[in-house]
Amino acid sequence: MGSAFRAAFTCRQSRALRLRRAAAEKKWGEDGSFCASVISHRNRRYSLSPTLLVAWILTACTQQVPLDDPQAVWDPHATATFSLASGVTRFDPHRATSSYDNTWLFPVYDRLVHMSPSGTAVPGLARSWQFGAQGMWLDLDLRPDVKFHDGQPFNAQAVAANIQRAKTVLGSSVKAELKHIERVEVLDDLRVRLHLNAPDAALPLILSDRAGMMVSPRALQAGGLDLKGVGAGPYRHIEFLLGNRSVYERFEDYWAPQDAGVRRLQLVLIPDTTTRLNAVRSGQVDGTTISTLQIEQARRYGLKVRSGVGLEVLHMQLNRARSEFADERVRQALNYAIDRKAIVRALNFGYGEASAQHFPTGYIAHDGNIGTDYYSYDPDRARALLAEAGLAGGFSFELIVPNIPSYVPLFEVLQYQFAQVGISAQPWVLEGAQISERFYGASEGDAALVTWGGRPDPSQTIDLLFTPGSLPNPGGHTTPEVMRLARLARQETDAVARPAKLQAAAAEITRQALGLVLFLPSSTFALRPNVEGMQVWASGNKPEFRGVRVRR
Repeated sequence: MGSAFRAAFTCRQSRALRLRRAAAEKKWGEDGSFCASVISHRNRRYSLSPTLLVAWILTACTQQVPLDDPQAVWDPHATATFSLASGVTRFDPHRATSSYDNTWLFPVYDRLVHMSPSGTAVPGLARSWQFGAQGMWLDLDLRPDVKFHDGQPFNAQAVAANIQRAKTVLGSSVKAELKHIERVEVLDDLRVRLHLNAPDAALPLILSDRAGMMVSPRALQAGGLDLKGVGAGPYRHIEFLLGNRSVYERFEDYWAPQDAGVRRLQLVLIPDTTTRLNAVRSGQVDGTTISTLQIEQARRYGLKVRSGVGLEVLHMQLNRARSEFADERVRQALNYAIDRKAIVRALNFGYGEASAQHFPTGYIAHDGNIGTDYYSYDPDRARALLAEAGLAGGFSFELIVPNIPSYVPLFEVLQYQFAQVGISAQPWVLEGAQISERFYGASEGDAALVTWGGRPDPSQTIDLLFTPGSLPNPGGHTTPEVMRLARLARQETDAVARPAKLQAAAAEITRQALGLVLFLPSSTFALRPNVEGMQVWASGNKPEFRGVRVRR
């Protein structure tokens, strides 16, 4: 354990004991009395009066989203500045290496398909799309009279050039997502056919991400995309300053002018959460991402808060080829041993969805029959399953924990709850890059406490986490039934029939306990009072700024 993290663990032991026990044993009242104790404990430096504390509890333990003002008068010449927690690796969408680059890329690059805030595929540069017979091709009907920011026309030839480049450019980060596209056929100026080597129902939503971002063909030839993007989005990329500030200006010829609600958009990198919130409070920036622990502080500053559950998953990912995790009964015992609702209420002030499934309620891949509480908190059942597996005396495993302070109380709660059924979780603290190298790359460690950022299409999550041959599945473990269901879901191109197949795969993954979902976190934004139109997207902390406006 690193010295800094060891110190954090040590200093929190006595302070967190009551929190761990209460979370593990579900000791609170329906009136939010436990939430009150946690808020008081974690925020005692604010010296809140009893009246203010009660108000804080009532809001912090419920999710409230204020509505925009329908009578507002917008300033078309406004500049809006937002601060982000993660920087951009490069402005070349085919070679950008982090999914969190998307926030920096969305303003400048339009995509063939758009994702709605709820996570469904909706028309973008492609007005419509249709799979051919047996799903062996995908036809795209393109939007007419669209221009790139450098004046180049958007057409079928531009689509073909982009997809070919995305599949072949050195260092492509989206090549694997386009592996089923065998070739691109230009049918006419506004129609393109993607010939496939296998049916791939995930393609429309894959094309709503970086793989579907369209770059000007002239810019593809000229290069220089690492520092300046040239696309067909609602904003032109003006400059990128000092690696931490990107400036965009409204593109007056954009096909959906209502999406560019301000004249100038600025994104700035501020990694520290407290500094980001203070920047909004002081008016230096107009909005930012915040943690759920900052929500009520933001409200007390008079800021708006937008919060919602997306496709991110906070889970204990298992290397099912190590420890005792090949045994389904052991994996199920782990699931029964934890109290998800207690964790969400105690550590996250009730924000997020306590669920054993990898997909949120109401989403296309969420199985309503399994529900969120398939593994209800049942330590007796956990002990019985361990005994059936020949582990009546329990067992010990090594749990990788990120060297990030917010993971300390979460690990403590899990360690305590596992201990109640005889399971000993031993922490192995690593930096984020080390987790990628050691857990995913070298398959070291029995499990890791990590966040899965989600993917545009649910089949991507299913295939990457639960089928062999992918980096996010250390050990490569799966089951024949999960493989079968995953394949059926990926190949079902009928939009009406596909949800049932996705849900069947998700349900089987849950029944087999192939993972241990803790909860689905909320993505949360704090905004200045005059900023409106900001939405929480299913993609989580990768917002788009379509329709964001500033009141006069």
